[in-house]
Amino acid sequence: MTERLRDELDTFAEEHGYSGRSEVIREACQSLLDEYQETDYEGRRVLATVTAVFGYDEPEIERRMMDIRHEFEASIRSNSHNCLEGNAGCVETFVIEAAYEDALRFIGTVRGADESVSVEYTVVPVDVMNTEIGEY
Repeated sequence: MTERLRDELDTFAEEHGYSGRSEVIREACQSLLDEYQETDYEGRRVLATVTAVFGYDEPEIERRMMDIRHEFEASIRSNSHNCLEGNAGCVETFVIEAAYEDALRFIGTVRGADESVSVEYTVVPVDVMNTEIGEY
């Protein structure tokens, strides 16, 4: 863990009434584990949008995103890279179609690209989308 991350955890703990960084880490770990608990998406194909935000001109992160694109190319339906105004940062957006378990692995891989990468995602089962489309 970097010194910067430790400092941020200590500040967060103090500002939000935690007893210390261990309590923050424990709660964050539990939230992450809960997020990956079995859901009704198990065994289904899903469409996921994954957005990663990171600093501008970060060649190592950009290289890692390229490696991820190659590793998961069979599942990626769309990918874009955009720089924010004034070079305030970069946004990498992926749309993937895969088995739910593979989508989770993809999300975990993007999250693991670098500790400074912020990741948000949505997941929708493909069969639900097909049913909704058929209703129109």
